[in-house]
Amino acid sequence: MIAAEMLEELKLICDGASQMVEGGCFFVYLPGLRVPSASQIFVLDALLCLQSRDGYPTRLFLSQLVPGRGNNWTQHRILDRTWYTWSWNNVAASSRPTQILAEHLRALR
Repeated sequence: MIAAEMLEELKLICDGASQMVEGGCFFVYLPGLRVPSASQIFVLDALLCLQSRDGYPTRLFLSQLVPGRGNNWTQHRILDRTWYTWSWNNVAASSRPTQILAEHLRALR
């Protein structure tokens, strides 16, 4: 689970941030997250996984692929919904959730 003060920090970035769990894996749901990419901003739902999953220390899942950004996109079924993520490794779970989110988004700029 994520500490209340860290969830509040994420709410400054995405007002609707909330915690969700599936199969013992905790996620932060970020509805309508603004995802900057090159000269465009996408508004997408996102799931931030702050624990190890699929061989990655943390993951960011998006409701859509970001065209022309990220490598090796894969599709996942989480919380009864289809999500997409790309190969972006070594974002440490020891950082603050806002820093983890920023580091994942950096790959899409």
